[in-house]
Amino acid sequence: MPNHETTKPPAGGMIRIRVTDERAVERMVMESSAIIDSIVPERILVAPWGHVKTSAGSFIVDEASAQATIDAFAAHGTDVPVDYEHQSLGGAYSSPTGQAPAAGWIKALSVVGPAEAAAQGIEPGVWAQVEWTLDAREKLATRSYRYVSPVALVRRTDRRLVGLHSVALTNKPAIVGMKPVIGSAVRPALLPDPGDDALPDARLRAMLHLDESATEDIVLVAAAERLAALEHASAQRDAEDRVADAAGAGKLAASQRDWAMSLALRDPGEFERWRAAAPVVVPLGRLAPPDARDPDGSVSGRSAEIAARSEYRSNRAFLEKLCSEDAYVKAALR
Repeated sequence: MPNHETTKPPAGGMIRIRVTDERAVERMVMESSAIIDSIVPERILVAPWGHVKTSAGSFIVDEASAQATIDAFAAHGTDVPVDYEHQSLGGAYSSPTGQAPAAGWIKALSVVGPAEAAAQGIEPGVWAQVEWTLDAREKLATRSYRYVSPVALVRRTDRRLVGLHSVALTNKPAIVGMKPVIGSAVRPALLPDPGDDALPDARLRAMLHLDESATEDIVLVAAAERLAALEHASAQRDAEDRVADAAGAGKLAASQRDWAMSLALRDPGEFERWRAAAPVVVPLGRLAPPDARDPDGSVSGRSAEIAARSEYRSNRAFLEKLCSEDAYVKAALR
């Protein structure tokens, strides 16, 4: 049964082909998930070996350091989050909504020394086994995000890494020379391998779950439909990120969000020109005065923040190995 319709407009117009077989569309979606899974690695480097230079200072990763980090992970007993742009740190890193969705979860850590790394053809350092969310897989596969950046817990006495608070997906990693999650050597799964004897159209049929009876135009339409869907999803995420950045800078009121999304989708360049010239219309930071104690004697609001900061600073020697002061305060205020 045909799974496409072809309409021919007047001379000089374009021939438009629309896929109408829902099962074919479903197969494309399923195959696209398999393609993404094959591109995005589940094992990633989170801290390279040696003297690691970052925009916030430097630290050391060696055998002792890597083992201390793994021991801390095991002792904590929970998965380490991979977030977006360090949002789980709170404070200056908070998203406009205050939420910090996970991009994935680190399930295990391992150390790969220089000798072992050379044998495997990979970078030495601390590697993580990650369980990605679907959203993060798509962002990595479409190159919306390319790098990870760890929030390193560093021992002050010798500047050695001793733990991980979290890891973030970002396009501006703090570590100098950090390698992208998906290297340039990775070949997109839709492209034929030069060493593969299978014809490109046969490979595309197999990847799109089309049988041999599918003609060339059906194969091309199926591939084009899927690429268009991925392109739209990437544009949508890009627009959301632009709008979130503008809101975070105080240049966008809540009532302007729909308009901003429309502009960011339609003309990203014009949106960036507007954002560069737009004034701050939403005051940043906490404006409310310190709250008094509640009738039951408990503290809330600003008083709770002060109490949390005081508690963190009184136990800094222990707590700073687990999280930052801002992250601790944010957790206390939830």
